[in-house]
Amino acid sequence: MKKMLGLLASLSLFTTSSSVVVACSTPERVSSLKLNQDLAKQVISKITGQDIASIDFGNIFSSGDISSVLTNIINDAIAKQFDYESTNNTLEKLALKQFAASTSEGLPAEFSDNYFEKSATIAEDLLFTQYTSSISSGTRLDLTQLTSLYSLNPIADTTVKGLDGNDIEVKKEDKITINDKTWAIFSEDKAGVLPDLTNLTDINSPFKVNGKAISAKTALRLRFQDYFNNKLMNDIASNLLTMAYNDSTSFLVSPASDGKNLPFINTGSTLFSKTQDWFTTNTTGVNREWKTNVKMVWSFKFDKTDGLTVSAVNKAVAANSDLNPDTGELASGKSLIDLLKDFEQYNTYTADGSNAYDSFFTMQGFKGFTLYENGTSLGTSPISGKNYETKVKEANKAGILMNSGTAVFDDVDNQNIGEIVFVLPVYLMELLGGSDTTSDNVYTIDGADGKGVEIQFGPSDANKDRYKTIWNQKNNVAMHSKDIQGLDKSERIAMINQLKYLVSNDSSTSELAKTTLYSRYLDVDDILYLNLYNELGKYIKTDEDEDN
Repeated sequence: MKKMLGLLASLSLFTTSSSVVVACSTPERVSSLKLNQDLAKQVISKITGQDIASIDFGNIFSSGDISSVLTNIINDAIAKQFDYESTNNTLEKLALKQFAASTSEGLPAEFSDNYFEKSATIAEDLLFTQYTSSISSGTRLDLTQLTSLYSLNPIADTTVKGLDGNDIEVKKEDKITINDKTWAIFSEDKAGVLPDLTNLTDINSPFKVNGKAISAKTALRLRFQDYFNNKLMNDIASNLLTMAYNDSTSFLVSPASDGKNLPFINTGSTLFSKTQDWFTTNTTGVNREWKTNVKMVWSFKFDKTDGLTVSAVNKAVAANSDLNPDTGELASGKSLIDLLKDFEQYNTYTADGSNAYDSFFTMQGFKGFTLYENGTSLGTSPISGKNYETKVKEANKAGILMNSGTAVFDDVDNQNIGEIVFVLPVYLMELLGGSDTTSDNVYTIDGADGKGVEIQFGPSDANKDRYKTIWNQKNNVAMHSKDIQGLDKSERIAMINQLKYLVSNDSSTSELAKTTLYSRYLDVDDILYLNLYNELGKYIKTDEDEDN
């Protein structure tokens, strides 16, 4: 197999000329490394396939942990290369237009742009939550990023999508405006303004760049481009490797009755098996409704020392005709987001700075996405240790969580603070368009020209609607979400990417991805830096390993 990153031998260029001694048979690895920045940039340019002038090296050369930086670069390069190969392989099978062949300059720009945008949706959602949380905390992210030595506003030319769907060319140091006033803190521009929560959650976005309207998430990405590219994207580099590996097995391509190939859901794949149930026998029996491991969680906080608010909350729950007063479960066909709005008046305590907004429904009190498999969180749970964590794990339907007859939980950090907790189970099946009400919005696998093929909701052509039929049975219809069904295509894709990210946090899945892909693209003899070898070498299988 061709070793794409045989260029790692060039890591000797990162060191002083006397630092590396290579024996005739076994390389002697060095334990300390001194970066020669000019030569290092050339190697990174080769590995990533980008022109040096187009690369924002950001904090690469200011990091004290060189092995960590190099690992992130390698993870990103391998993830992108494998995703390119597996994507083109799938497109070829589906008779869709493939991305152009790679050249000595690297992967084709249209693929690289598409790959970056797919990855960036994860970081965008994280940034949105961080910024809205910073507003409630009283210390804006604008200030904390400056004190952390990140630049504000675009630091490199880029292209973004406007609200009208057209491309907008953004130049270095272009300014973002809010209702035609420059987004800036006082030290940048005395006449500048900062966005409030209404600006960020308004369906009619007030943000513009170069006079053209953009979404709140795009505005945040441009405002914090340095932090976004060099911190958030770096932090998920390992996840992107695992996500690319998981993507390659999520759908099986096989022939249909007309002789054409079609993509079928592979419920045995990591993505599908770790996110929800896929019962296909005795599907209408007791407790045979599908359950999901993925939930979105919100919490409204208030001071409960006078006892009056607790009573008011419980009375409001009992009086709400959309809720089961005993279980707190939302009636089928009703909106959890509408329910959140009904109870927003109780979200009066924000002193702990935890009042963030989600980027999909723009509702306050957002805690995050959770993914529990058999009661264990895949990765770090955003609600770990909370008094309502077990209830979230057990919840199968949208609604308010009940706590031994009351709708109020104690804040684990301050028992004088009460929390009303809302949960929205998220089914991958629904995001893919598997509900009868969303059959006109089915997920597609798209070719390089944007033309695509709809996925099939079954294991094979003989049973191509099997999963959809089960999902739309009466017992499973009770699990359908009006709110998820109301998301547009781009929002659904962004949420699917969030689910992929959650699954990629599973340690066993990540280790399998690294073992497979490092062994495919790396050669241990080319890794001359000891710390990097210790980080990567344990996953690389040699030809001798494969023979055993």
